[in-house]
Amino acid sequence: LTQQSAAFYLPGIAPHDYKMGDKVDLLVNSLTPSLNADNKLESVLSYNYYDERFHFCRPVDGPKAAHESLGSILFGDRIYGSAFQLNMLEDRSCQVLCTQTIPGSDAPFINDKIMKGYNYNWLIDGLPAATLKVEDRTERQFYSIGFGLGSEALGQEVPHFHNHYDITVQYHTVDEVHHRVVGVLVNPQSKNSKYDKDAPTLSCDAKEPMNLTPKSDNEVVFTYSVKWEKSDKSWATRWDQYLQAVDPKIHWFSLINSAVIVMFLSAMLGLILMRALHKDIARYNADDSEDLQEDFGWKLVHGDVFRPPQSFQYLSVILGSGYQLFWMVLTTLLIALLGFLSPSSRGSLTTAMLLLYIIYGFSAGYNSAH
Repeated sequence: LTQQSAAFYLPGIAPHDYKMGDKVDLLVNSLTPSLNADNKLESVLSYNYYDERFHFCRPVDGPKAAHESLGSILFGDRIYGSAFQLNMLEDRSCQVLCTQTIPGSDAPFINDKIMKGYNYNWLIDGLPAATLKVEDRTERQFYSIGFGLGSEALGQEVPHFHNHYDITVQYHTVDEVHHRVVGVLVNPQSKNSKYDKDAPTLSCDAKEPMNLTPKSDNEVVFTYSVKWEKSDKSWATRWDQYLQAVDPKIHWFSLINSAVIVMFLSAMLGLILMRALHKDIARYNADDSEDLQEDFGWKLVHGDVFRPPQSFQYLSVILGSGYQLFWMVLTTLLIALLGFLSPSSRGSLTTAMLLLYIIYGFSAGYNSAH
């Protein structure tokens, strides 16, 4: 006899199966700053992808906002649909996205954001588009989320604007019909391509980079290519390549260093207290009865233990807030251990923490009152 069993997916993390030819949406997020060529962070502001000053290609029926959680919005996500056309297992080569005329007045704005290290942030099936980089010390490859708006070499006066995107989508085959997205890589390039509407095809072999000059209008042709690459990685482990530590030895060194410092300071404090208590105990064990009539040393503390502190109302409020934060953190960790907070659901961690903080407000009031 076979036993019946039932299974379910946790909310928000069910896999999406695609058939050959199914449309795969590419979503665009805000442009965010990162380290520039000098390894410095020069800005903290993010910009909407469809900011009119960037002149990016828009869908025919206009950009439509995607559903976002409260935590995602608070962290600055502004996710919209795009004009990219991706279909499962259908490669595309040098497809024209659109042509745009970027006026010279907007060129300094875009060039400034390139020099400040701003990045594109795209999403395909909940996975962020990344670039493949190599760690200098370990020479290991890792996925770096996002890719540059442009490139800037040392000593280069005008940066290159990335207007061609080689998109590689890694997929895992579940069965003969269904497939799942398990990785997204983008290799951006700067190409000063010339688009002729009468020509049957467009060549993306232009070697001249796309530079935006403020002296005149700039004709920019946005192009992209799509390549589908089969992968042995399963859907359950697709986030490992994004979340793995670049150099785990650094983390171990920090933990050991912190533990040694804490143990050393604790030992020093213990020695000081033992010396002070040893002197007091030796004095109490002496036969001098006159000295025993007066309290001294550590016994003087008993007069302060039961004395009400100054501003005890503020102390009670701080104590209640501490209980509220403690239960919020503990519950959040338990929910995360159960797998409900998946990285596929953007902002779920922040949303859970905010809701739990509000819910545990009763704990703050109860403990403050007592």
